[in-house]
Amino acid sequence: MHFDQDYFEGRTSYFYQWGGYRDVGSYFNRLASWFMPYSGSGPVLDIGCAYGFLLSRFDNGRLLCGCDVSEWAIQQARRRFPRGQFLTIDSTGLLPYDDGQFDAVLCTDVLEHMAPEQQAGLLDEVARVLTPGGQFCMTTPNLGYLRRLVYAPADRAEKHIGLRHVKDWKEQLGRHGLALVDSWTYLNGFLPGRFRVGWLPECAIVARKGAAARA
Repeated sequence: MHFDQDYFEGRTSYFYQWGGYRDVGSYFNRLASWFMPYSGSGPVLDIGCAYGFLLSRFDNGRLLCGCDVSEWAIQQARRRFPRGQFLTIDSTGLLPYDDGQFDAVLCTDVLEHMAPEQQAGLLDEVARVLTPGGQFCMTTPNLGYLRRLVYAPADRAEKHIGLRHVKDWKEQLGRHGLALVDSWTYLNGFLPGRFRVGWLPECAIVARKGAAARA
């Protein structure tokens, strides 16, 4: 899949029905309201930052970094949010940042595009660049029965090759030194509500580096 202008803004884009990727401000406002309390006061990294819309909502004078495999998206991010520091990365998942550099790492709607071995490599990198006690905030589709029943055509079209159930994600994070802080499911990012059920089609998870797992 090519993450070019057409992917984000074209008529074949998943976001086209919502007025185009540029017009989904309420979605990013909701993500920011969820994850801001976990972001600390220091540097923040957004993996798969696209146009930088989510990252810009964490701007309180601290260092804000974003990276994406899409050169088009990074060009747009630099133009729209000049204060952020944006880099293009390749699909290996290796992050061009120092060990322990970030208080928080965001990763929204990214991991489903990666094969399991790529996911594992990226989670290792997330743990590496987080400060001790730093928080990882992620969203991804939740492979419950509603996802399988209703969203299978969209998942095929979007090349979602790395789908998992929220329970599996929690276990995967633990294997990479990221202990569960909180998790919830939701219908989609455009509607309010956080739920503790396993069958809704989207999930959000917060995990901490070097912390004891929550009971």
